[in-house]
Amino acid sequence: ESRLLGVERNIVDFLRKQQNNNNFSGTIPYDLEKQREEMKELLNSMVAKMDTDENFVYFQATRGTSPVRGHVFPEGVKANIWINIYPKKILDLSKRIQLITMEDTRFLHCNIKTLNLIPAVIASQRAKEAGCFEAVFHRSGRVTECAHSNVHILKNGEFITAPLDNLILPGITRNSVIQICKSWGLEVEERKISVDELVEAARTGALEECWGSGTAGTADPWRTAGRIHHCAVYGYHYQ
Repeated sequence: ESRLLGVERNIVDFLRKQQNNNNFSGTIPYDLEKQREEMKELLNSMVAKMDTDENFVYFQATRGTSPVRGHVFPEGVKANIWINIYPKKILDLSKRIQLITMEDTRFLHCNIKTLNLIPAVIASQRAKEAGCFEAVFHRSGRVTECAHSNVHILKNGEFITAPLDNLILPGITRNSVIQICKSWGLEVEERKISVDELVEAARTGALEECWGSGTAGTADPWRTAGRIHHCAVYGYHYQ
């Protein structure tokens, strides 16, 4: 067992974090108490196979392996457990370490394509649970992107999409849509769109089309017959 907290305490902390994740992303259908006992037994058996007295033990659980690439939680699959154990001496806490400071911009780089898909996965899952197809993100009332696509509107004959900045991914399909609209003679404007503008345009009929563009979905229309459908604005819900 770990010399710091022990396997039992680490399991409790792991389950506490998982419960916090559940509160954020929706309920994950696992028996936490049963999981606690199984993980304790598994970790102790793995540590017992090591020849060294001091080891680093890291374990992580995933939602399970989906048969297809997708953001929503796969149904009917078991969670995957990944365990990494290797010899490592506990740091000498009598020694002082050096630090630097950096501005925290970790969640302000949406324009960079990374594997940090947790927010998009959670939004997609919530949209599915709400009976919707997609979720539209907004920051302080500004529409930014969707869970897995760029968002655009056709309002009063004008194609409008968000300008590229650190909050907007420069999607390849987004650029193709812009070029196609220009080739069709549509006026294209890249500017900020507010949630209020989107809802008001839909209410008054000025919103002719609202759709998302992405590699997987290409260009999916979300509005027909004068109403928004299959669209959940994150923080608000409309159908």
